[in-house]
Amino acid sequence: MWSWIGIILNKSTWSIDSLIQTNWIWFIINIVLIIFIFLRVISILRVTKDIISRTNNSWLQIISILLVTFLTPIIWLPLYHVIKPIYYKKDRIPRREACASSLTPCYNCGILNPKEYECCISCGEQLKIKCKECWNHYPQVYSYCNSCWAPNIDN
Repeated sequence: MWSWIGIILNKSTWSIDSLIQTNWIWFIINIVLIIFIFLRVISILRVTKDIISRTNNSWLQIISILLVTFLTPIIWLPLYHVIKPIYYKKDRIPRREACASSLTPCYNCGILNPKEYECCISCGEQLKIKCKECWNHYPQVYSYCNSCWAPNIDN
């Protein structure tokens, strides 16, 4: 019964003739197993990438990778969603909360500042520039003024 696993894992027998083996049921079983193995590897890689981007805690990373490697998806998926951190490690404050509290990030250091401030409270970087046409203040990352549409060109 388990001989077909040996056929799939033995790369020297990976040919169309060996997969078909004049029996279409074995051919379909082999294709389903190849797809299953492919999806398993993809899920391990995806969880590894996700947990590394969420935390620096190496124990949590190892536990998450072992969960996805050795348990079935019915078990590891709910467990992984319980133990993974909610936010990514680069998020200082969730973007939705920052918008609701009228904060804007500094483009130099990433610290959140109130929208009405002209300079960053941490590094002193200028947050807004003055339009050369209408003298309106707007964020320096904009390519055009948000009131008169004059281009943001530094001389």
